[in-house]
Amino acid sequence: MDTGPDAPLSLRERQKRQTRAHLLETSARLIGEHGYQESTIEDIAKAAGMSRATVYSYFPSKEAIVRALVVAMWDAAEELYMEFGRLTEWSRPTVRGWMESVVESWENSGDRLRVGAARLVEYDDFYLEYHRRYVDALTANEQLWQRFSAEESERRALLLISGLELFLNTWLVRGWPHDREAAIDTLTDVWRATVIAEEPAVAGRTRARRAAAPR
Repeated sequence: MDTGPDAPLSLRERQKRQTRAHLLETSARLIGEHGYQESTIEDIAKAAGMSRATVYSYFPSKEAIVRALVVAMWDAAEELYMEFGRLTEWSRPTVRGWMESVVESWENSGDRLRVGAARLVEYDDFYLEYHRRYVDALTANEQLWQRFSAEESERRALLLISGLELFLNTWLVRGWPHDREAAIDTLTDVWRATVIAEEPAVAGRTRARRAAAPR
């Protein structure tokens, strides 16, 4: 029997994964609509159409459910940053197309984002780990980032990630209204300005060389 990593999942394993995903989706919707304190395990079980015992067989507590929601959301974010890292050039249409996919992902994850933004459980223990992974994903194309030093690439990537998450949270989760297309245009321009600009020290040396060149 093939039991390697690429072996097809058994029917039992597929059912378990489907049940877990259904539980998380139901929990996100319930907590997003009614709040964390007002949503009990009993409520989640009833909304999911299963017993409390079944819920507990997947998650030992409501806190564990929320943590799983946050991890799933951050895993999805990492995939988006990996997509940016796979870009072969940073033209405006290319970066804007990527930004459009990011906004669509946030728009389709409203309940999960509200749960995560409420900081219902502590996740400081893996916050930095994920953001290091995000930076690595974003800067994967070394040829495009070579205009910056490693330290400058890291700073710029972290600035872009943090700024994007804060902006999208304020806009799409907290409800600060923005024209969608204009917001995507602005985000695109900010990202391109940050990744295409020369590193300050490099730019300074370039200007000095130009000034010293014979005319």
